[in-house]
Amino acid sequence: MPAAILERLKKWMQGENSVRLIVLAGLAGLVCILLSSFFPEEKEDPAGTGAEPVQTAEPVQSAERYAQGLEARLEEILMQIEGVGKCRVMITVSGSESYSYAQDTQQHAQEDSQELQREHVIIDEGEGDAALVEHIANPEVIGVIIACEGGQNHVVREQIYEAASAVLDVPSNRICVTQRINESEESS
Repeated sequence: MPAAILERLKKWMQGENSVRLIVLAGLAGLVCILLSSFFPEEKEDPAGTGAEPVQTAEPVQSAERYAQGLEARLEEILMQIEGVGKCRVMITVSGSESYSYAQDTQQHAQEDSQELQREHVIIDEGEGDAALVEHIANPEVIGVIIACEGGQNHVVREQIYEAASAVLDVPSNRICVTQRINESEESS
Protein backbone atom coordinates (compact mmCIF):
# COMPACT_ATOMS: atom_id res chain seq x y z
CA MET A 1 0.00 0.00 0.00
CA PRO A 2 2.68 2.62 0.90
CA ALA A 3 4.57 1.67 -2.24
CA ALA A 4 1.49 2.46 -4.37
CA ILE A 5 1.16 5.90 -2.78
CA LEU A 6 4.84 6.64 -3.37
CA GLU A 7 4.51 5.53 -7.01
CA ARG A 8 1.54 7.89 -7.58
CA LEU A 9 3.41 10.75 -5.90
CA LYS A 10 6.46 10.19 -8.15
CA LYS A 11 4.28 10.26 -11.27
CA TRP A 12 2.51 13.44 -10.14
CA MET A 13 5.82 15.17 -9.33
CA GLN A 14 7.12 14.78 -12.88
CA GLY A 15 6.90 17.68 -15.31
CA GLU A 16 5.02 20.89 -14.60
CA ASN A 17 3.35 19.51 -11.48
CA SER A 18 6.63 19.64 -9.51
CA VAL A 19 7.02 23.35 -10.31
CA ARG A 20 3.44 23.98 -9.22
CA LEU A 21 4.02 22.10 -5.96
CA ILE A 22 7.16 24.13 -5.17
CA VAL A 23 5.36 27.41 -5.95
CA LEU A 24 2.38 26.37 -3.78
CA ALA A 25 4.70 25.38 -0.90
CA GLY A 26 6.48 28.75 -1.17
CA LEU A 27 3.19 30.64 -1.15
CA ALA A 28 1.99 28.63 1.86
CA GLY A 29 5.20 29.55 3.69
CA LEU A 30 4.75 33.24 2.91
CA VAL A 31 1.14 33.13 4.12
CA CYS A 32 2.29 31.50 7.40
CA ILE A 33 4.91 34.21 7.90
CA LEU A 34 2.35 36.92 7.16
CA LEU A 35 -0.21 35.41 9.55
CA SER A 36 2.37 35.07 12.35
CA SER A 37 2.71 38.87 12.47
CA PHE A 38 -0.93 39.11 13.59
CA PHE A 39 -0.41 36.95 16.68
CA PRO A 40 1.21 38.42 19.81
CA GLU A 41 4.78 37.44 20.55
CA GLU A 42 5.52 35.36 23.61
CA LYS A 43 7.52 37.29 26.16
CA GLU A 44 10.78 35.90 27.42
CA ASP A 45 10.63 34.53 30.97
CA PRO A 46 13.26 36.42 33.02
CA ALA A 47 13.06 33.94 35.90
CA GLY A 48 13.44 30.88 33.69
CA THR A 49 10.44 29.23 35.29
CA GLY A 50 8.16 28.82 32.33
CA ALA A 51 5.53 30.78 34.25
CA GLU A 52 4.35 34.38 34.14
CA PRO A 53 5.41 36.70 36.99
CA VAL A 54 2.71 37.54 39.50
CA GLN A 55 1.04 40.80 38.54
CA THR A 56 1.13 43.49 41.19
CA ALA A 57 -1.72 45.89 41.89
CA GLU A 58 0.07 48.62 39.90
CA PRO A 59 1.54 48.12 36.44
CA VAL A 60 5.30 48.24 36.00
CA GLN A 61 6.44 51.85 35.89
CA SER A 62 9.00 53.25 33.53
CA ALA A 63 12.06 54.83 35.12
CA GLU A 64 10.88 58.24 33.94
CA ARG A 65 7.45 57.87 35.54
CA TYR A 66 9.09 56.65 38.73
CA ALA A 67 11.32 59.75 38.82
CA GLN A 68 8.37 62.06 38.11
CA GLY A 69 6.43 60.55 41.01
CA LEU A 70 9.38 61.08 43.34
CA GLU A 71 9.78 64.65 42.12
CA ALA A 72 6.14 65.52 42.82
CA ARG A 73 6.22 64.00 46.30
CA LEU A 74 9.52 65.70 47.19
CA GLU A 75 8.30 69.10 45.92
CA GLU A 76 5.17 68.72 48.03
CA ILE A 77 7.07 67.95 51.24
CA LEU A 78 9.81 70.55 50.67
CA MET A 79 7.24 73.34 50.28
CA GLN A 80 6.03 72.44 53.79
CA ILE A 81 9.43 73.40 55.26
CA GLU A 82 9.49 76.97 56.54
CA GLY A 83 11.44 79.32 54.28
CA VAL A 84 11.56 77.06 51.22
CA GLY A 85 8.68 78.68 49.30
CA LYS A 86 7.87 77.50 45.80
CA CYS A 87 10.24 74.89 44.47
CA ARG A 88 10.94 72.66 41.49
CA VAL A 89 12.69 69.31 41.71
CA MET A 90 14.40 67.23 39.05
CA ILE A 91 15.55 63.68 39.78
CA THR A 92 17.66 61.47 37.54
CA VAL A 93 17.58 57.71 37.89
CA SER A 94 19.64 54.85 36.54
CA GLY A 95 18.29 51.49 35.43
CA SER A 96 14.74 50.24 35.72
CA GLU A 97 12.63 48.10 38.00
CA SER A 98 14.05 44.65 38.61
CA TYR A 99 12.38 41.60 40.09
CA SER A 100 13.61 38.95 42.52
CA TYR A 101 11.62 35.74 42.45
CA ALA A 102 10.98 33.50 45.44
CA GLN A 103 12.92 30.24 45.34
CA ASP A 104 12.44 26.92 47.04
CA THR A 105 15.79 25.36 47.98
CA GLN A 106 16.24 21.66 48.67
CA GLN A 107 19.49 20.08 49.78
CA HIS A 108 20.21 16.42 49.07
CA ALA A 109 23.16 14.92 50.93
CA GLN A 110 24.83 11.69 49.93
CA GLU A 111 27.95 10.01 51.30
CA ASP A 112 30.48 11.76 49.08
CA SER A 113 28.55 14.76 47.74
CA GLN A 114 25.87 17.29 48.42
CA GLU A 115 23.42 18.55 45.85
CA LEU A 116 21.60 21.85 46.15
CA GLN A 117 18.45 22.19 44.05
CA ARG A 118 16.66 25.52 43.58
CA GLU A 119 13.31 26.03 41.92
CA HIS A 120 11.21 29.16 41.59
CA VAL A 121 8.01 29.18 43.63
CA ILE A 122 5.05 28.86 41.27
CA ILE A 123 1.51 29.78 42.28
CA ASP A 124 -1.79 29.17 40.52
CA GLU A 125 -3.30 32.44 39.28
CA GLY A 126 -6.54 31.05 37.88
CA GLU A 127 -5.63 31.90 34.25
CA GLY A 128 -2.31 30.06 34.56
CA ASP A 129 0.74 29.55 36.70
CA ALA A 130 2.91 32.48 37.78
CA ALA A 131 6.28 32.94 39.45
CA LEU A 132 6.03 34.51 42.89
CA VAL A 133 7.71 37.93 42.97
CA GLU A 134 9.61 38.24 46.25
CA HIS A 135 11.01 41.76 45.82
CA ILE A 136 10.78 44.63 43.31
CA ALA A 137 13.80 46.95 43.26
CA ASN A 138 13.17 50.49 42.02
CA PRO A 139 15.63 52.37 39.80
CA GLU A 140 18.57 53.97 41.62
CA VAL A 141 18.43 57.75 42.18
CA ILE A 142 21.73 59.18 40.95
CA GLY A 143 21.15 62.95 41.13
CA VAL A 144 18.77 65.61 42.44
CA ILE A 145 18.48 69.32 41.74
CA ILE A 146 16.17 71.54 43.76
CA ALA A 147 15.44 75.14 42.80
CA CYS A 148 13.51 77.00 45.49
CA GLU A 149 12.72 80.55 46.55
CA GLY A 150 14.57 80.10 49.86
CA GLY A 151 17.65 78.62 48.19
CA GLN A 152 19.89 81.55 49.16
CA ASN A 153 19.36 81.01 52.92
CA HIS A 154 22.03 78.68 54.32
CA VAL A 155 19.80 77.30 57.09
CA VAL A 156 17.00 76.50 54.63
CA ARG A 157 19.49 74.93 52.21
CA GLU A 158 20.81 72.65 54.95
CA GLN A 159 17.28 71.55 55.83
CA ILE A 160 16.60 70.81 52.15
CA TYR A 161 19.82 68.76 51.86
CA GLU A 162 18.89 66.74 54.93
CA ALA A 163 15.28 66.19 53.83
CA ALA A 164 16.15 65.17 50.26
CA SER A 165 19.00 62.93 51.42
CA ALA A 166 16.76 61.19 53.96
CA VAL A 167 13.81 60.71 51.62
CA LEU A 168 15.77 59.54 48.58
CA ASP A 169 18.66 57.79 50.40
CA VAL A 170 21.12 59.82 48.34
CA PRO A 171 24.35 61.36 49.70
CA SER A 172 24.35 65.16 49.83
CA ASN A 173 27.10 65.40 47.19
CA ARG A 174 24.52 64.20 44.64
CA ILE A 175 22.05 66.93 45.61
CA CYS A 176 22.17 70.49 44.31
CA VAL A 177 20.08 73.21 45.97
CA THR A 178 19.85 76.58 44.26
CA GLN A 179 17.89 79.82 44.29
CA ARG A 180 14.78 79.78 42.12
CA ILE A 181 14.14 82.68 39.74
CA ASN A 182 11.10 84.71 40.80
CA GLU A 183 8.33 84.65 38.21
CA SER A 184 8.41 88.49 38.03
CA GLU A 185 12.14 88.38 37.15
CA GLU A 186 11.54 85.58 34.67
CA SER A 187 9.11 87.59 32.50
CA SER A 188 11.35 90.71 32.25
